[in-house]
Amino acid sequence: MRACFCLVLLSMTAAAQVGGNGGPVPNQNSPGTRASRPATPSAPEDLCTVQGQVMNAATGEPLKKANLTLQRTDATPDMMSMPVSYSTTSDAAGKFAMKDIEAGKYRLSVNRNGFVTTAYGARAPNRPGTTLTLLKGQSAKDIVFKLTPHGVVTGRILDEDGEAISNVRVQLMNYRYQQGRKQLAYASGASSDDLGQYRIFGVAPGKYYLSATFNPQSFGPVQDRSAAPQPEEDYVPTYYPGTTEVATAAQLEVAPGGQVQGIDLKLTKAHTVHVKGHVAYTVPGKQRVMVYVFPRSGGMSGPIPLRPTQPDAKGDFDLRGVAPGSYLVTAIINEGQKIYQGRSNVEVGNTNVENVSLMIGSGMEVTGQVTTEGPDTPDLSSARVFLQTRDNGIMFGAFSQARVEDGHSFKLPDVSAGVFTVILNGLPSGYYVKSIRSEQTDVMVNGLNTESPVAPLQVVLSPNAAQVSGTVQNHETGNAAPGATVVLVPQEKERKELQNHYKQVSSDQNGSFTFKDVMPGEYKVYAWEDLESGAYMDPDFMKPVEGKGESLSLREKDQKAVQLTLIAAESSGGKRGN
Repeated sequence: MRACFCLVLLSMTAAAQVGGNGGPVPNQNSPGTRASRPATPSAPEDLCTVQGQVMNAATGEPLKKANLTLQRTDATPDMMSMPVSYSTTSDAAGKFAMKDIEAGKYRLSVNRNGFVTTAYGARAPNRPGTTLTLLKGQSAKDIVFKLTPHGVVTGRILDEDGEAISNVRVQLMNYRYQQGRKQLAYASGASSDDLGQYRIFGVAPGKYYLSATFNPQSFGPVQDRSAAPQPEEDYVPTYYPGTTEVATAAQLEVAPGGQVQGIDLKLTKAHTVHVKGHVAYTVPGKQRVMVYVFPRSGGMSGPIPLRPTQPDAKGDFDLRGVAPGSYLVTAIINEGQKIYQGRSNVEVGNTNVENVSLMIGSGMEVTGQVTTEGPDTPDLSSARVFLQTRDNGIMFGAFSQARVEDGHSFKLPDVSAGVFTVILNGLPSGYYVKSIRSEQTDVMVNGLNTESPVAPLQVVLSPNAAQVSGTVQNHETGNAAPGATVVLVPQEKERKELQNHYKQVSSDQNGSFTFKDVMPGEYKVYAWEDLESGAYMDPDFMKPVEGKGESLSLREKDQKAVQLTLIAAESSGGKRGN
């Protein structure tokens, strides 16, 4: 039996606020895709064209059948609609061309089977690229993409006797910044077959840790009926070359197009214990309950939980094979389109953990009202309210979001227990969220705590957002610096610790950038040649470059321009991250 559950990873703020080089972009012509379009069509002479070629970075040969996507970035997206995007495919000579493009700011990316997805102007895989600014009637020519062949890692997974083990989840992991901390995160993976063999493909160049986790096939309650007592030990997550601690693991370096072969790994057995408890629930209807245990340290960014099981008819569960450590035990009910959950933090030592109690309820309803300052009544039909967990970037259950209704009210049903950041997307141009309160609680500072009932939220919008624009210059050459990662960093302590108060853009091909709809406050602006996503929230990373940012004090309606000097990659440590 395969259980269905929802695990939403929100290590970063919504893509509308922090740019990135993420997943696929829906094509504007796809059925059911709403796109933000200009109010009136442009005249034919004002439309733009984009042309270029895609090549193999290793051989210099042209690449046909590469898929290119041009995504609008200066529109105002919301949670239910995507910015306009265009697509095309390279021909036998690797050439591509797009026509009838509206003027504006875009992100151009290309993907092809066998190669690492690349953004226009990106200096390395998994880095944001350069914003492509198209003026009315402009023809952007001679854009060249050099795609890096992806790497492959292969090997076998064996037991302590050297025999093959199937159904082992093998992962490549590396350290990434998540909410200001470097954490080990999943990069790519595969499962071993009946010969113990695995093959991980689509690997971007870099350094990785390889881990292997045994997945038991039985989800139901299992009782040991051995005639002789069995040792309480089981396979535990193991890192190459054969350690249970990532601190003593060896890194694998994957070169562009590299074939890293023969990475065999013997799983390690260790003393394990049982985690036992009971699940109770108040959700009506036919229930299918699954219980999972997630490690709370080192692997919270990984895609798979450990040791799923089903409670018995009485609601009792027994999670076997749990090694000492800190865990989050979670029970989940999947009821149609709704997902309910109960959870408990558990510390596991050398003895069994008993009497873990999990209560699954239908979740809390959170309501609120949006008011605006000033005489105007803005159109909030595109506005959406959603919740981002503050619990290490992990959110269980349905993704909580709501539309702002005609009366400027909203309702978030079935909100799980936890502490959340409340975020509004799709606001009209020039507006920002000035305050969010629940009676006497400042929700913007303290978060929304749904461990107990909360009073309706009062959200205040202001039409007087600030704006920051400028250019980035390379101090060595004096030339404009395209493709720089420009970050607006809040300086107030209560905002500095929250990802959604940061803004990130890339300078365009002319070295220009703009931040719109900025909340007033104290900021510093930095421009990096190469920057690992999220590194700007790490105090240790920021110390060496503290004096290289430009300070800004923004009041309502301010429109300020700033000239930035590019921070070179070697001086900021921007290329580290393994």
